[in-house]
Amino acid sequence: MIIEKYEAKSLIRTCSSSLFSWGEAYLNPYQGCYHDCVYCDGKSEGYYMHADFGERIRVKINAPILFEQFLKKKGFIHLHREKTSTLVDFLPSIKDSVQPRRPGKFIVHIGGGVCDVYQPAEKEIKITRKLLQITYDYKFPVFILTKNKLVLRDLDLLTKINEESYANVSFTITLADEKTQKIFEPRASTTQERFEAIKRLRDEGIHSGVYFYPTLPFIGDTDENMQAIYKQAKKVGAEFVYCWGLTLKPVVISKNFSKH
Repeated sequence: MIIEKYEAKSLIRTCSSSLFSWGEAYLNPYQGCYHDCVYCDGKSEGYYMHADFGERIRVKINAPILFEQFLKKKGFIHLHREKTSTLVDFLPSIKDSVQPRRPGKFIVHIGGGVCDVYQPAEKEIKITRKLLQITYDYKFPVFILTKNKLVLRDLDLLTKINEESYANVSFTITLADEKTQKIFEPRASTTQERFEAIKRLRDEGIHSGVYFYPTLPFIGDTDENMQAIYKQAKKVGAEFVYCWGLTLKPVVISKNFSKH
């Protein structure tokens, strides 16, 4: 794994929430993902990622600064720090009324969809934790989707966010058989580790569920695999299971093959 740090010009992507993605502000400090899943959309030309996507992990080292600049431009202030540099410092009684606290007001989605924010590089860089701290300081709800149990490292922050607003940490789980899973998701946490992480999160009152996609044709969509995932999800207390298909990539069919 090659870690390459750089100063990014932008970080935030905003859009409306949807059934499968609840955030309104998307941010990801990483480009590239060491999980190197075989089916990953990030390897598609349409995402304009670098060629060695699974080996070279580019880190937007100024991501926390960009995130906070974005929030300040939106008129939000941090409320968990001793000084806010606003009138709130002189009128503490209004502190609870100046920031939205209910889920759905403005959910921060830490992660961009194709580059896992808890991939192995995060263990060293710890930049996702910095973004979580800012999320807590500004009292925002948060949503995270990952394939790595490393997210449990930040259980303290996630618990505090959930107590004040809302936190949802869900896991992509596609294959119940771990031998098969390791073929398609070679460097991610095992399926069992992800289910155990969901149980731990649910035990702490944090919202969590399963993103059962992509459902791999003829491999992940068998009765045996699907029933195993649903049963285990219920057992660990997952609040939902979302399914979706595999994004098919363009292929070139040779002239000889097309004749047959």
